[in-house]
Formats: sequence, structure tokens, C-alpha cells
Amino acid sequence: MACLRLRGCRISDFSVLLLLLQLWPPVTPGTTCSTPTPIEHADIHVKSYEENSRERYICNSGFKRKAGTSSLTKCLRNGDNTANWTTPSLQCISAHSYDDSRAFAVSVSIPVAVICGVGVVFLVVCYVRSRQTPRTPSVEMENMEDTPMTGGTNGRQDTENYPMA
Repeated sequence: MACLRLRGCRISDFSVLLLLLQLWPPVTPGTTCSTPTPIEHADIHVKSYEENSRERYICNSGFKRKAGTSSLTKCLRNGDNTANWTTPSLQCISAHSYDDSRAFAVSVSIPVAVICGVGVVFLVVCYVRSRQTPRTPSVEMENMEDTPMTGGTNGRQDTENYPMA
């Protein structure tokens, strides 16, 4: 067996190997992460499960990432010396869904349109009624055809309206 001389001591190769193994940083379990947490309507393709690796979720076809959420997850070591993926805030929503502001606008505009429509119908009815000929009053009026138009009934002439020539 080969020997080394260090400061007057003989150390065998086996002893050096043991010493190096003791000084080497320990390999602790949990330096790799398990499978990331599943997210509804999203997939993840992990390239590395090692500690400090970063991966991104991708929303499935027909879905999109909700604004303000993150698709990022990281493999980090916990206090108990195990590594786990962080939980992303990702929410995948339907790509065909509408936002709440449009829903509010529609819910307000429909009643307003109905009220306006009723108002227009009311105005048209009032207008049509005002344009109709009024009914004859129930009191009988003198028929003008019965009265002769030949200068009056008492024989006097109307000098005020028809001056004498």
C-alpha cells in the first residue's frame, strides 16, 4: 500500500480517502423535487427536478392565463431539508369567457333599452291620439244647410260687414 508522509506522520491511502469523504459536503435527501402540484387546465414539462430549478406551467388549449397570476414554480429546499415546488398563483380561464365589466354593461343596458322602448311607444301613442279628429260633441249643433244664405233671416242687411253701394 502506498503511503504519504505528512508532517512526520504516515497516512495510508485509505485513511486519506476516509478523511476526504468526511470533509465532502453531505448529500442530503430532498435535494430534488418530486412532481409539481397539478394546476387545473394547465400542464408543465419539467426539464430539471434539481434544487433551485425554475419551471413554468402552460395553460391548455382553449384556456388562457388570468391576468395577475403567475405560471412560475421553483424547486426550493424547506427548513426540514427537503425540496418542494412552490405553489404558483396561476389560474387558467376559458379563452372564450367575457370579463365582468362587459357582463355589467349588458345587465344595465338591457333594462335601460326596455325602458326607452316603452317610453317611445308611449310617445307615439300620444302623438297618434293628438292627430285624430275630435269626436263631435253630444250637444246637437244647428245644421248650417238648413239656414238660407241669402242675406239673413229677418230681412235686415248687415251693413257693417256688407256696406251699401
